[in-house]
Order: sequence, then structure tokens, then C-alpha cells
Amino acid sequence: IMANRELNSFTPGINDLLYGNSEHNLISVEEKMAKGKVAIEALKNYKEAKKANDESLMKSSLSNLESNLNFLGYGYLKDAKDAVPPVALTFYSFHIMVALGTYFIALFAITLYLNLSRKYKFENIRAFLWICLFTIPLGYIAAEAGWIVAEVGRQPWAIQDLMTVGVGATNLSDSNVKISFILFAVLFTVLLIAEIKIMLKQIKIGFNDHA
Repeated sequence: IMANRELNSFTPGINDLLYGNSEHNLISVEEKMAKGKVAIEALKNYKEAKKANDESLMKSSLSNLESNLNFLGYGYLKDAKDAVPPVALTFYSFHIMVALGTYFIALFAITLYLNLSRKYKFENIRAFLWICLFTIPLGYIAAEAGWIVAEVGRQPWAIQDLMTVGVGATNLSDSNVKISFILFAVLFTVLLIAEIKIMLKQIKIGFNDHA
């Protein structure tokens, strides 16, 4: 249902995608790799023919490229299994994200109930306040788990079927990456310290002084 919005639709599994499924007209990754190499070679020949102003070679190369264009990215894979992302990491990250998301919904629902309730005073339930406090880091964990699902789960593709991450990577030097990382680390550390100080100050003020 989630994949195709149909109750009885076929959703291919890893083996179907990796080794093909003739019943559902799915070709294997190895076949896609062969077609991808043809597309890469055709693109190379087309560029060379264009420089040489060879209309005949340009036409034939363009025809080969268009016929195999949908498999271009597979030509860069060294092994068929490289088309499969790290399954365990993606699987468990997804479940952590969903579990925490469900927990947050339940927590917010309880918080809303306590705030609207005439029977309970939210600020007097210390145990629940501690739960809310210790929930703060879980939001960051959920966000990182979601990032892992998105970024690790799409490997090896920068553009699905057309460009691998390795091909799409920029040619930045190590020093540029290190400088960027250090600057971001310093900036976010300063912001974190400022945020913690503000939170502690507001906690000391309390509910009554704030009202």
C-alpha cells in the first residue's frame, strides 16, 4: 500500500532488484551494468564525434546513448552488490526514527491533556517534568536516524540510476573539508552553550515568575 497505493500490488525485494525477476519484467543489476557501460561509451564517442564534426558517428552514438540512458549510473558500479545500500543500518535507523516519533506524539498528547486538565497541575508532576527534560536529546537522535535513513538508504545514488555518489562527489581538498568542519563545529558549540545558558536561566525563573 505504501509503495504503490494498491493492496495487491507487487513490490520488488532486494533479490528481485539485484538478480532480476522475469515474471515482473525486472532485469538484473549485472544486465543494467552492461547497458550502463554501453551508455558511458556512447556518451564518450558522442563527445569525440562532436569535436571531430562527424555527423554519422554522432547520430549512432546518440542513438546508443538514448537507448541505454536509464542505466547510465550502473556503468560506474564495480560489483552488482554495490547497488544495495547497507540494509541493517537503514532498517534499524528507520525503526528508531518511527519509534521515537510515536513516543513524541504520545508525550505531546499527555502534555496537552495535563495542561488542559483541571484535576492535575502540570508543573507539580515532577516525574513527568523529568521525563520531558530527558526527552530533549531524543529529538536529536530521531533527526539523525532520519538523516541516516535518507542518506545511507539512497546509496549508491546521487541521482537514481543515473549518477553514483562517487561520480557526483566534488573534488575538494582535505584542508577545505577540515576547515569547513571546524568552523561549523565551533559555531554550533557556541550556539549550544548559549542555548543551555538560556534554558537554565528560564528554569530558575520558573513558571510563577514567568506568568
